[in-house]
Amino acid sequence: MKDISHKEAYVKEFAEKLAKSQVVVLANCEGVKVSEMTALRKAVRETGSELRVVKNTLLCRALHTTPMKDLESHMKGSTAVTFGYNDPIAPVKALFEFADKAKKFSFKAGFMDGQTLDLAQLSALSKIPGRKELYGMLASAVQGPIRKFAIVIDSLRKKREEEETAAA
Repeated sequence: MKDISHKEAYVKEFAEKLAKSQVVVLANCEGVKVSEMTALRKAVRETGSELRVVKNTLLCRALHTTPMKDLESHMKGSTAVTFGYNDPIAPVKALFEFADKAKKFSFKAGFMDGQTLDLAQLSALSKIPGRKELYGMLASAVQGPIRKFAIVIDSLRKKREEEETAAA
């Protein structure tokens, strides 16, 4: 990356990714095997997100033009940044599942909804049910009363049929 235009392109690319991300997570990936990182990238990609190992100085330049400036202080060592585009919870869950297996993978910080997140907040975020689970819970909650209403209507229909049969 000797050419300045390449570096400027990376900074612009990172700034665009940061702008459209719902959640950004910084992690230390020093000592993690390439095969493990490949598996992690795949898991993160399946959530509709993206994981990149970045050059700290270039990401800092991109962060400097965003509300995420506070993340600059965490840009030390080998940094993997996750851009969560669709669901802010799913990529965090995938990262924490990976961190349980790969002990050398550790979290630095995150950013969501205008707020810098520390490790405890990221951990709490990873425990929240994902979008699919929440939709399932909502469907179950809505389905219960509808099912009860259908049973009442069916029992009223049966009662009227019995009354009509008895009257005839």
